[in-house]
Amino acid sequence: MIIFLSELQKDHLNLLHQHSIQVLVDFCKLTIDYLNNGMNEKKCAIAAEKLDVLVSVVQNLIHALAYLIVEGCKHNLSEPNFRSSLALAGFSEEQQQVLVKLHNAKKAEISGAINLLQQKDPSYLDLTWRFEVQVASKSSQEEIKPMVVMDFVLTTPKNFGQSDDFAHITSKQKNSLPCSSIVSSIQDAKTASQCQHIINHILLQSDLSNLVHLTNRLEEALKESKSQHIRKVQRAL
Repeated sequence: MIIFLSELQKDHLNLLHQHSIQVLVDFCKLTIDYLNNGMNEKKCAIAAEKLDVLVSVVQNLIHALAYLIVEGCKHNLSEPNFRSSLALAGFSEEQQQVLVKLHNAKKAEISGAINLLQQKDPSYLDLTWRFEVQVASKSSQEEIKPMVVMDFVLTTPKNFGQSDDFAHITSKQKNSLPCSSIVSSIQDAKTASQCQHIINHILLQSDLSNLVHLTNRLEEALKESKSQHIRKVQRAL
């Protein structure tokens, strides 16, 4: 997959083609700070003064760079595909090397945040179980019914606005402005990954025969997940 930029985004990035590699390195640092903490007005003003441009020009450039990095992480682009995207955006070989380093440095962190933003299903946290046996009843003095009671502990991230907003943002890929909203959502996701989770307890009771059957099916599924066919599907995705 290749990232295609709009003409407006290319115009924003054009400033980098007019200056040295050090300017690109400085903007990479500004972009990392933007992804972590949001737009720093003071740093943008200093950069604008050095380059003799408007502050809005610097901010739009940072937005465009952040868009490239976020899109590359979101689609898990390989280095060749990311380099091709940069080449289409007009970056030289030397500039591509700098941006590839930036992409690799932030890839794991941003991908984790984006996955959390898109996460809707509960995640496994813990399991506790209890073995119960009914040794007798009024209807049958010799009846024995062994049962296993399991408590599955699941976690679900709290809804902090990611579902609709994030889908709405990512649908506007030809406009550079929504990148600020994407970064804001990523920052919220980092916070949510630390402290905002809903804990759910799912109780399940099963007799031994059904439990053995369930265990066997899960073991079969686990073996199948390690098969060569499934690995090819995972690599494709």
